[in-house]
Amino acid sequence: MKPITKTLLCSALCASMALPLAACGEGGGNTGGDKTTVTISVYSAGYGTGWIEEACRIYEENHDDVTFSIKANSRMFETNKTQLETNTCKSDVVLIANANYTSLAARGVFEDLTDLYDMVIPDTENTKVKDIIPTVQYEYRVRGDKIYGVPWQDNYCSGFIYNKKMFRDNGWEIPTTMDEFFDLCGEIAETGVAPLTFGGGQQNGYITGFLNQWFVEYYGYDYIANTFMKYETPEIYNETTAGRQKVYETAAKLIQGKTASGKSIVLDGSRGLTAQSAQREFIQGHAAMDVCGNWFPTEMTTYLKGYPDFEFGYMPVPHINADKKDYKGNDSSNVRYSLDGNVLCVPASSQHKEIAKDFLLSMYTQESYQTFVEENNGVLRPANIAVDASKLNDFAKASYEFFYAGKAADEYIYECSLSPMAQNGYLALLISQNGNTVNNLFNAANYEAALTVAATAAADDYTRALAMWDPANKKWKDSYLGVQ
Repeated sequence: MKPITKTLLCSALCASMALPLAACGEGGGNTGGDKTTVTISVYSAGYGTGWIEEACRIYEENHDDVTFSIKANSRMFETNKTQLETNTCKSDVVLIANANYTSLAARGVFEDLTDLYDMVIPDTENTKVKDIIPTVQYEYRVRGDKIYGVPWQDNYCSGFIYNKKMFRDNGWEIPTTMDEFFDLCGEIAETGVAPLTFGGGQQNGYITGFLNQWFVEYYGYDYIANTFMKYETPEIYNETTAGRQKVYETAAKLIQGKTASGKSIVLDGSRGLTAQSAQREFIQGHAAMDVCGNWFPTEMTTYLKGYPDFEFGYMPVPHINADKKDYKGNDSSNVRYSLDGNVLCVPASSQHKEIAKDFLLSMYTQESYQTFVEENNGVLRPANIAVDASKLNDFAKASYEFFYAGKAADEYIYECSLSPMAQNGYLALLISQNGNTVNNLFNAANYEAALTVAATAAADDYTRALAMWDPANKKWKDSYLGVQ
């Protein structure tokens, strides 16, 4: 059985968008004189490089002997991995896909950053990095007794972009539950406009993240974090059949469903569109909403110049349950989901390790964190830091307030399990058909066929988990635990 292929971060789901070398500091990244040039290599597609440029600018303002050279493109995850594996990395800070973190750490290519977590954040009196990093994020990346990176950003693809003018002119309200959402789709369809579009021909149309968000809402923070994600036996999948069935059925209706009057919810042809093609259809007014994420304003900057009057807003994915409660009847309106995330590391080959480490520390100051959220249109980092929401535009504020509510309530689920079965890539919240359920829903002939896919997927999760269990010894089979 093959391990589950985990998605990288949500921005990595965006269509590739190669960007040229960017540099901070007067005269770019190589100013000469007495300044030390620190080189940073990061992924840039979707969100661009504003977040790292601002972090560098702020650091330079407080360190006039340091300047930065930023290397950024849409393939930097692969480039960094290859360079670290071949001992050709010349950078001082690198962004690493979490999927590559364990194997690279085992090679000894990273500087130990354990002491960084005990450092006091510069603009605080005595707050240490480990005080604001979620415990699960820290423990998930400890190898032996050391940790080699800091988590970069929360990774979620849980939202719609909507046409603000269309909503305002028609008096449509932002739905907060999926029942309300489907009712809204019925109203929109009656105007002759398609309610929704998505890039179904690419990256699962960004819908995969919805399923995980719905699943953690359905079962609530406590059960997911403290029972399910321990992955102790396959019975957790059997026990959660009802919730997964509803998750898959909701996805089937979103992708293939019709309104009460028989009109399609989705713009004709969406299942074959690329992500950016769907975004253009949305901007052109052919659909009232688009499945997308916070990268939309950055990724579509050039295209939006041709539509100067177009107004768009961010809509979080609505709650799966009409009462916004979990299966036990407890409020789950603030439960939030994120993938495990990626990490910023300092290569062992860096010529400026201490400066690089100090720079990573500086990114947790209030000023630097504020610019991170602003530049990424409301995206947060795996850190419990509040920002001044009044400084955010409406789009970023809607996203920030939705996701920060999960942190304020201490109900943020990261797909970071310490179970070997999860760390080895065999178990996850939803494992059906090795992650191909959404594709199967896209490819179903019609809504009824999609519902059959949903029913099969719910049962398949348990079947797949059961196949990895050793019933005689009441444990996971050694072959999946990595035991020789």
